Amino acid sequence: MQTLIFNQGDTSESRIYYCAHYLADSLGLFAAEQLQVTFTTSASGGHTVQGGQVPAVLSRQADLTLGGPMVVMKHYQQHGAELQCFCASVAANPWFLAAAKAQPDFQLSDLRGKRVLDVGNVGTATLTFRWLLAQHGLLDQVELIAGSGDQARDFAAVSSGEADYALHAMHMLAPAIAAGQLSSISSLASLCGKVPWSAYIARADVLTEKAAAFAAFSRAIEQALAWIATHDAETLAASVQHYYPDYPLDALITGLAAYQQAHVFAPNGLIPADEFNHFSQLLGDIGWLDPSQPVPYRALVTQAGAE
Repeated sequence: MQTLIFNQGDTSESRIYYCAHYLADSLGLFAAEQLQVTFTTSASGGHTVQGGQVPAVLSRQADLTLGGPMVVMKHYQQHGAELQCFCASVAANPWFLAAAKAQPDFQLSDLRGKRVLDVGNVGTATLTFRWLLAQHGLLDQVELIAGSGDQARDFAAVSSGEADYALHAMHMLAPAIAAGQLSSISSLASLCGKVPWSAYIARADVLTEKAAAFAAFSRAIEQALAWIATHDAETLAASVQHYYPDYPLDALITGLAAYQQAHVFAPNGLIPADEFNHFSQLLGDIGWLDPSQPVPYRALVTQAGAE
């Protein structure tokens, strides 16, 4: 039996759009590959993982993690090709717009003159939304308001009309939508185009040292992603609910269905070069990356076991 230690970051990182590895575990796909995956969090690593899950991987306290290839790109510009993405997980922007009432004919131009409450205040997500507004000539015509830090208060502000829209990941929005407090208006996935928003990440040297284990992990993830594409949200929720013990089942179904409909889950483990390059261009345009320092796909992406 081969083993891998998977550090997921702090507990807030266990989002429902990151369910592929939980599904692989639930369905016995890791076990079928003769692989044991131990899930840990940043808190379990003490001082060795301050700042999140990436330090745990860099220090070899963990073999892999899951996060944005934007982190790998940024790390490359600062430190070189020490980290690599090796298997896809989320293939599109998982952020959504929500409002007090349904707007079935919504178009992005409807944001003109409106107030959007950026509930999450997540750097790259905010910058990406600003990029999207700029692409449609709306950057100076939409009031983007920073969230208060109190999610319940911010959702109530949108529900009452104090703000027009809430911007957040569906993971956070789904409980309010399932409760009837908010309505999902639009996914940002299709608006931003296909981008490798999240992928499994490891040190390049560890990927080489444990090549067989990582290939087995990737094969299991690919099978899980194929399963997600062929089963409804109710069935998916039942298979992963155990891993989200504090998340309401109706919200889990609502959120997973929204992500399936928006094609947020990667179709397989591949990280296409054109999507990686589109993402790096976008991240350079918004100032997350230094646009004068290209991030090479071949140095930062390996397809461990992907078929």
